[in-house]
Amino acid sequence: MANAATSIARFLVALDGSRLAETVLPLTQTLANALHARVTLLYVLEHEPPATIHGEPHLTTVDTAEAYLAKLAERVRKAGLVVETHVHPNPERDVAGSIAAHAGELEADLIALAAHGRGRVRDLLVGRIPQQVAARARRPVLIVPAPQARTIEDVQRVMVPVDLAGEAAAGIPLAQRIAIACQAEIILVTVVPTPEAMPGDAGVVRVFLPRTTAALLDWAVDEARDRLEQTGKALTESGISVTSGVRRGEPAREILAAVMLYEVDLIVLATHARAGLDGLLAGSVGPRVVGSAQCPVLLVPIGIPEPI
Repeated sequence: MANAATSIARFLVALDGSRLAETVLPLTQTLANALHARVTLLYVLEHEPPATIHGEPHLTTVDTAEAYLAKLAERVRKAGLVVETHVHPNPERDVAGSIAAHAGELEADLIALAAHGRGRVRDLLVGRIPQQVAARARRPVLIVPAPQARTIEDVQRVMVPVDLAGEAAAGIPLAQRIAIACQAEIILVTVVPTPEAMPGDAGVVRVFLPRTTAALLDWAVDEARDRLEQTGKALTESGISVTSGVRRGEPAREILAAVMLYEVDLIVLATHARAGLDGLLAGSVGPRVVGSAQCPVLLVPIGIPEPI
């Protein structure tokens, strides 16, 4: 796999035969063109599939899946891209695992797919499919909400949430690569919780040491501003326009508010890729942002997580 900071040579686009899943294509075309990347369209046959998917007939044979991908590939080629197709012929129970495996086999640098549904239902789907794909594939995963509030074909503003611990900075190199290719602005945001928004054991400390907690959070705001200033300066030196800011409150809620404020086209979010209910119950910001964001999210795994 190529280093995400220097090269994205191949996109793997996972499709399920529905028009909802095809909402991933416009942004994929934009990014692939900007990054001079090839595109592979993937269809994985499912074991005991339902008769329909999102109200449309489910593709259950290799021939129908190949014909479907061929039609889409022709459409994508008109955008000036090099496109290949691949149908996995052996019916799979574990779709996420199969997508991740194909990313390795086909040497894809980035996986793109749509997340269906809204609210709580989409939260669970995001945990089960895209988050698991990100963990197993050990490479970035682009998640496009379906349906979308607006179709994003031109990336002008890329948001990178940066946490206080510095781990989220893992998403900056890829965001920088995309911003340069698309001539986009980068929005850097750090959220420092208010005392009321502090999670878990930290919230207990707030109750018994309120003044100390408030002082520490004020210090954290100053530290976050200094870090964002340094990061922004480095990005500016590479020719990128940068806006940065520190917000106070609950992290996922404030990130989503900033997305609306800055009219963000793409969120680049570093994540430990904890999947499913484990990530949701642990309060992982990633699933909550992906589950509610009205714009695409590019998940960048931190380090090399263990397979699920």
